[in-house]
Amino acid sequence: MFRLSMSLFAVALICALTLALIYQKTAPVIEQQKQMLLERSLQSVLPADSYQKKEGEILYYEAKNAESNVIGWALPLSGKGYGGNIQLLVGVDTKENITGVQVLEHSETPGLGSKINEIEYKQTEAKFLKQFKGRNIQDVVLIKGSTDKNIQAITGATISSKAVVAGVRQGVDGFLKSQRKK
Repeated sequence: MFRLSMSLFAVALICALTLALIYQKTAPVIEQQKQMLLERSLQSVLPADSYQKKEGEILYYEAKNAESNVIGWALPLSGKGYGGNIQLLVGVDTKENITGVQVLEHSETPGLGSKINEIEYKQTEAKFLKQFKGRNIQDVVLIKGSTDKNIQAITGATISSKAVVAGVRQGVDGFLKSQRKK
């Protein structure tokens, strides 16, 4: 019995040390990949020459042009979807219009809720997220039918659609209110 216990302990120790070594080697690479994804996403939602991370009551990235003038902000936001939190990055220009929305991470149901981030054949961005571009925050309202003025929900994925719209609307609205106070 003692030999069996020691054998199991030795195998568990070797496995734990192997996992720790793998984690130590891959952690910097994973962090670098996350940073590259963030930089690409920032360019996607709000093209600019530079971004400066600002932390306060709300985390955001200030976007500036070549002359160092502020042209907008990129906001990391989230909404509560069917499968968990949906992590978003939203671009807003100085006229308070949305310049783009990018889903960074989600765990929505494949084939239904995942349609929030689904790019159709011969398209460059998700059909659902494209609806946000150029809209003022007041026009970010979810509609369960055909609409040109508001955001049309995805059939069969209403919870995911609501989560994205609520995350964008509440996050951008809160951010803009805090900016107006300054």
